[in-house]
Amino acid sequence: MTGNNQPTDVISIDSDDDLEATHYSTPASNRGPAKPQYTTPIKSEFTRTLAGPSGAVKADSVESDSDGFNDGETAYKKFKDRRSLKRRQTAAATRKAKAPRNDTDAIVGRVKQERPKPVQKRPLKQYAEDSSEDELLEDALPGYLKTRRDEFDRKKEHLQDLGLKLPPSYDDVDFSDDERLEELQERPVFLDTEPKQEYEDIQLPYSLGIIPAPIAQWLRQYQVEGTAFLHELFVYQKGGVLGDDMGLGKTIQVIAFLTAAYGKTGDERDAKRMRKIRRSDDSAWYPRTLIVCPGTLIANWKAEFARWGWWLVDSYHGENKDIALHAAKSGRVEVLITTYTTYMNNKGSINMIDWDCVIADECHKIKERKSETTQSMNEINALCRIGLTGTAIQNKYEELWTLLNWTNPGMLGPVSTWKAQICEPLKIGQSHDATLSELSRARKTAKKLVENLLPQFFIRRMKTLIADQLPKKSDRVVFCPLTETQAEAYETFLDSDIVEYIKNSTLPCDYRDPPAWQSYVFPAITVLQKLSNHLAILIPQGADPKDKQEKDKVMLELALPTKWEDLYRSRDSIVNYANPDFCGKWKVLRKLLKWWHSNGDKVLIFSHSVRLLKMLQMLFHHTSYNVSYLDGSMSYDDRAKAVDQFNSDPGQFVFLISTKAGGVGLNITSANKVVVVDPNWNPSYDLQAQDRAYRIGQHRDVEVFRLISAGTIEEIVYARQIYKQQQANIGYNASSERRYFKGVQEKKDQKGEIFGLRNFFGYQNNNIVLRDIVNRTNVAESRAGVEVVDVDLKAEDEAHDFTERPMKSEDEAMSQLAAMICEDEEEKPKPSASSNLPTPHKHDPVQAILAGAGVEYTHLNNEVIGSSRVEEDLSRRAKLAPEDTTGDQLVFMSSQPVSDKAKEPVRFRYHPPEDVRRRQFCSMARHLGYADATEFALVVESMTQEQRRACLDTWYRERRELLLAKDEDGVKEEERVKREAPGEHIKDENIKGEARIKDEQILL
Repeated sequence: MTGNNQPTDVISIDSDDDLEATHYSTPASNRGPAKPQYTTPIKSEFTRTLAGPSGAVKADSVESDSDGFNDGETAYKKFKDRRSLKRRQTAAATRKAKAPRNDTDAIVGRVKQERPKPVQKRPLKQYAEDSSEDELLEDALPGYLKTRRDEFDRKKEHLQDLGLKLPPSYDDVDFSDDERLEELQERPVFLDTEPKQEYEDIQLPYSLGIIPAPIAQWLRQYQVEGTAFLHELFVYQKGGVLGDDMGLGKTIQVIAFLTAAYGKTGDERDAKRMRKIRRSDDSAWYPRTLIVCPGTLIANWKAEFARWGWWLVDSYHGENKDIALHAAKSGRVEVLITTYTTYMNNKGSINMIDWDCVIADECHKIKERKSETTQSMNEINALCRIGLTGTAIQNKYEELWTLLNWTNPGMLGPVSTWKAQICEPLKIGQSHDATLSELSRARKTAKKLVENLLPQFFIRRMKTLIADQLPKKSDRVVFCPLTETQAEAYETFLDSDIVEYIKNSTLPCDYRDPPAWQSYVFPAITVLQKLSNHLAILIPQGADPKDKQEKDKVMLELALPTKWEDLYRSRDSIVNYANPDFCGKWKVLRKLLKWWHSNGDKVLIFSHSVRLLKMLQMLFHHTSYNVSYLDGSMSYDDRAKAVDQFNSDPGQFVFLISTKAGGVGLNITSANKVVVVDPNWNPSYDLQAQDRAYRIGQHRDVEVFRLISAGTIEEIVYARQIYKQQQANIGYNASSERRYFKGVQEKKDQKGEIFGLRNFFGYQNNNIVLRDIVNRTNVAESRAGVEVVDVDLKAEDEAHDFTERPMKSEDEAMSQLAAMICEDEEEKPKPSASSNLPTPHKHDPVQAILAGAGVEYTHLNNEVIGSSRVEEDLSRRAKLAPEDTTGDQLVFMSSQPVSDKAKEPVRFRYHPPEDVRRRQFCSMARHLGYADATEFALVVESMTQEQRRACLDTWYRERRELLLAKDEDGVKEEERVKREAPGEHIKDENIKGEARIKDEQILL
């Protein structure tokens, strides 16, 4: 990927508008240095100049701002980072000693140039500001569709039910097979499966359709409901989206609905129906259906049609596509299948046919409303448009509008209204820094969206409906440390001129031409992803064109200034691929593969880097592992052969698959282990990859391992996955998702931890960012949960005025239990088995393998994504909050540092010192039956996030009851003293109060 040629699909990986393109109305020669009021402290004496498409552009070296993850470094932090500081100093000295390059296209080493006085920059586009085209109602239909809609509406008005698209009538059609109905063959036939329904037709009351008994007996109840939903849309010529989770049989529901729409009976007479209709009355209406899908799914659609009935199906794809289209025009084909690309290139010919129904499989392909594919699909000649996807919301809420607007153009109003009324409140309310009013509005908006709007056009069911037919699945995220060589190269590249230029380019004082710096952003991000994965991916390949080798060599030199020459000379050597110092993930994967191979498991390895897959394939050829391979360059037939061979051959151990090429249409249930080597910006790719093995037909438990390089850009990518999955859950189910992140998508003044260039181009060294974010949220919820049940936590010592002390750092925000969870990870003895809390697995070989490879932290993805009891309570409280100034209060008041929204430092009631927190943890250990805190700490360390929250809830609840009981006993005692010795109760009052305070201190 070069800076001058950035394809649209590459840019769409970061669809959150982090990079703002600002255009200038004057030529580059009219720009000059920054204004004085925006100056920043200079870090070095020299200036750097970068070459862009428009010429040389100078970038001053400035100090990074303080919006990163680790503000206010302590002495310990400096000590921990001493090695990385030394590496940076060495890299800087190496760069300074190098002579200037003579290459005119060089990135560094140019002479400082004078610049004319700048002109006023165009104002930045504000958040939620829409372009003029967004303000228009985007329901412009081609003339032929408007004519068809008017005709259908007139018929429905005058003919009532006869004007609807009811199934064709065969009353006047003579079938010779009617005399031998009992002998007719029926489909489908499943010999080893029990029917799901009684053998009888199922009436569809709202659409006057019938699901014939041969098909109905094999449908689950939710599939019957989906069939009814689709057939009703067809009869009334409306559109909608079947958004069922992957693996729930969307294809089967479509075929069942088409069976009802065509009036078929599920026996061999169905093969003759279209021909009989044409012969009896050539002008009689008979449905025509078009299916648009990815090319990998054409064979699957044909196979399913053949399995579930008798259909005349053809494909408009390949050399003979014109013959198939002519057959469809003349009424000799019932269903025509094509691909998105083929349709886009031949839409004029395809739209000559008045299609009664168009089905867009994997319709998230048209989620970007400005893409060429979406614009072409908007012109499709059909009133009934049905979309199939398990991921209607992948990156942002606007994608759902695009899909629904395609199915029913203009029904939802303009996209600007959708953004203002749906997207903005949902995103702002999901922030960790949300106020009560923002959270209230977000939860109310989500409920209205899910309960009032979506049911008309959208139906979605989850895989939990068939949980009893599937084995267990675990989705473990493994945070792998970089090797020393990787860490050195990563930090050196971040210290390079190109990255400094990118980070400084968005400062208010910057007057550079946007293309000059934006052309470097995506190549730089790609380099960071390569460094996070495997250093050898950064080395140029001898088979590449010379110009690509030169560009790759520049990046390699920036990352490894002292080693690049040796690596470049040996660029095609397998030694580089097998070098353990080049990949921290390889240390983990190699040990896992050895364990799985000894147990007879079969493994799928997914990566979006084809280069990495080919490297692994070459390495596996020198081992005893039998390996299969699949990527996008293979034909559809070759892919199917590779899958069949892997499923049928028990000796095949590893299947290397490109994430994008193998994400859909593959059934590989012979594998029970899935490894996702590198995260994708779009979470649906990784989820679809997992479902290649975890689907109906799988008989073994499936384990998924996502490998994330700790502290690198991959953590940001995975964090964005969490953010997007939470968005999807809110949009689908109005769930109260946990609010981890302070950043808000597309809001430039609230980038938080996961948005913005400075978060991309940062390295957290050995710090695991996601662990800190999850722990911070656990702390915030624990404190907020105590406030919800109205328990006031008091300070340990009256001499310490903790209530007026503002929070200084994240460590000080730790609650008493969470602080102990994150304590020093020293060797601890095995925990007591007599505890009523979960105990860690005594012999967990996978955990031992991960620890042996240097992995310090893992978590289960499904435990991070979702709601919690406290979040649900907070959401309910926010919706009930009065409409006054209290709505401007932060929801997590007691856990927030000084925020941009807050006008003064946040204060909280309880903030004990470290010795008190330790004593509290010991008290909890004794209360739960442990001999010492060390045993309890090991148990807590092995708990899931949900178990930790449950433990905190139990502790707070029991402590509250004990405090209230002591208060009640104290009142009774005072009353008794008053009765027995009225004159003594005054002097004893202080003594009793002091004793009660001491009891509370022990409990806390």
